[in-house]
Amino acid sequence: MKSPLDDPRTYKQLDTFDIYQSLSKVGRQLESGWQDVQFANIGIDFDNIQNIVFAGMGGSSLPAKIVKSIAPLILAHPFEIVENYRLPAYASTNTLVILCSYSGNTEETLSCAQDATRRGCLTLTLTTGGKLKDYSISEHIPMVILDDKFNPSKIPRSGMGITTGALISLLIRINQKAYTHFDIKDISHLIEKSVDALGQNRPFLENPAKNLAQKHKDQGILIFSANHLDGVSQVATNFIQESSKAFAAHFGIPDLNHHLLEGMEHPLSMKDNTSVIILNSSLYPEIIQKRVQITKDILLKQKYHVTVIKPESDNLVLQVFESLVFLIMFSYYLSITNKVNPGNNLWVDHFKAKLFL
Repeated sequence: MKSPLDDPRTYKQLDTFDIYQSLSKVGRQLESGWQDVQFANIGIDFDNIQNIVFAGMGGSSLPAKIVKSIAPLILAHPFEIVENYRLPAYASTNTLVILCSYSGNTEETLSCAQDATRRGCLTLTLTTGGKLKDYSISEHIPMVILDDKFNPSKIPRSGMGITTGALISLLIRINQKAYTHFDIKDISHLIEKSVDALGQNRPFLENPAKNLAQKHKDQGILIFSANHLDGVSQVATNFIQESSKAFAAHFGIPDLNHHLLEGMEHPLSMKDNTSVIILNSSLYPEIIQKRVQITKDILLKQKYHVTVIKPESDNLVLQVFESLVFLIMFSYYLSITNKVNPGNNLWVDHFKAKLFL
């Protein structure tokens, strides 16, 4: 019997925002965002930076989570992510504040922009336009306008390749030693190869992302990971929640080994409707790999369905993007399996409508 995930009519019916076209262009998005920043005249003296604060919400905060998980390769300064209305107390004239709002209309990020101005912080804006663009112009804040031509859906999380490329490019301009770890052509090539292997046209029986989505129909999902793959897990939970309309949460190894395994006992019904995905890696330290195996064994004894995903790349950065593409595509197919529109966010829209009454 043919799988619904191999039927073009299913996608046409549910994916009315054409999310798939955006996701299939993640590699080109990454290169576009990278180039937007590499060739921008930013006008900030990076030598004066003592710490970096990234202000962004929802889909616009996802690139920072990727960056933080690979901090040893890219960061030369303390780096904090702010998902709120105010900057941390230490933010000052030697703090670089990166304001990232894909739409440019995010309330919390606009508030952080005003806070950065009051404190005299070094400030840079990454956006496609909106109120944040207008504010940056009025306050003479350096800004990079991101080109969103490779995100036809115009939904921020589906364009995260653009903001991810831009953020990595910026941080490498600040810490040029990091160039040795990032070959944008190699990363883009890997992404394109991964997207092709997981694309809509790849039959269900040959497509592991489609297979995994079918197995997780109507399930809540916990994602366990460690080290350089922690950011990927956090991104995946956002995509599963927003695109697939399914409960998802991330927990990190080794910390979860100190508490969560006890909490998996109850409620008993959770074992029937919650599955666990563990991101493993050949590049994890030996002790972390041992923890992954023991964690899996315990979960199986507790009667949970467990899937272990292990990237094939032999490079930390490439493993991040290989895993990222897989889980993003998985979340997309899960939305189709759950028979929901991956582009609609009705409850979030309802909340915002109530908030701004």
